[in-house]
Amino acid sequence: MTIHPPRPVKKRPPRVTREAAKRAAVPQKQPTPRRNKVIIAVASVLVVAIIAGLGTYFGLVAPYQRVILSVGSQSVKTGYFLKRVVASQTQDPATMMQQLEAEMVILQTAPQYGIPLPTAQEVDDYLRNAATTQKGLSEPISDADYAAWLKNELNNTGLTQAEYRDVASREVLWNKLAGVVGAGVQNVVPQVHLWVIATSTSDAATAAKARIDGGEAFADVAKEVSMNSTAATDGGDMGWVPPELLSSQLSPTVDSLDIGKCSDPVPYASTDSYGTPTTSFFLFMVTEKSAAKEVTDAQLTMLKNKAMSDWLQNQISTTQVTVYLRNGKGTALDTETTAWINYEVQKLIKKRPSTTTTETATTTTEPTTTTPATTEPGTTAPTTESTTEPATSSTTTP
Repeated sequence: MTIHPPRPVKKRPPRVTREAAKRAAVPQKQPTPRRNKVIIAVASVLVVAIIAGLGTYFGLVAPYQRVILSVGSQSVKTGYFLKRVVASQTQDPATMMQQLEAEMVILQTAPQYGIPLPTAQEVDDYLRNAATTQKGLSEPISDADYAAWLKNELNNTGLTQAEYRDVASREVLWNKLAGVVGAGVQNVVPQVHLWVIATSTSDAATAAKARIDGGEAFADVAKEVSMNSTAATDGGDMGWVPPELLSSQLSPTVDSLDIGKCSDPVPYASTDSYGTPTTSFFLFMVTEKSAAKEVTDAQLTMLKNKAMSDWLQNQISTTQVTVYLRNGKGTALDTETTAWINYEVQKLIKKRPSTTTTETATTTTEPTTTTPATTEPGTTAPTTESTTEPATSSTTTP
């Protein structure tokens, strides 16, 4: 059997339609040099615009979108942080950082105590009570006056109504949780009758102690040398004080004192109103002790605030907290990041038309209220300023 090779297949030329032939016959118009210049110019403008846009984004927008703080699974963007710094009375970045840490911890922890997020009505009531108190009214504020007050608050803080209500919602939540934590505080606690001399130097405290040990009355020396403004009249008599209300730097000394004995000088580190570190030196004397004495209403409030502060610090210590700095990460703001924040804050303040307004009553209807957001504006997950700063210790010093 003979096998013949396959015959080659002849390819037919593509069929050209009449329309295609006409188009091929028409000469194509070639770009002129002038047209090329126009195209290049337009392309150059577009490139410059794109580069300028990218520069604006990376220089002005992107930094505000960066996360500056994360607490647990929640985070705060720089833009929102800056707005809160501007809105605060102190405009101190470090204080606001602690404030937001506290807010996020409370928002994460409150559900564990069976405390739900505040309702819109609770936020309304809280704000109306705040307005009534600020204006010194004996009766609930009217709708017109409340609308004017709220408008004034938004103008002064620079916050939107949603942001302002969100902050108020956190304050309500803080107060609820503080009530739960403070419920365990006893109103009968150990107390001492305490006397105090405050001096600015160790040498002054040592000299005062020598006079007391030499036989002079503690009160007489206090009236002469103590920096305490009331010592000139009360001789440094602080009355009955629960030692746990004293700073942790001072309470151990007071607890261990024998009745009628003057302590050695006790250094106390603090900061002045300008944030400058200072050290004072105290002398203590205890004239009476009681293992169980009822506290005053003011002391009970202070004890509850301290309980809440201690609880909060414990929660923060067991939560992953990260501060995103200009160069790297940390647990607190550094000088470079703080300087940048202060610069940006001043820019935002200058953009505002006014930092204060004159509040006037109007007939404007009350702004429509909405349910407080469960997600903080500028954060990636659900994240309370109160009468007591959440991040500030409520302990007292002489």
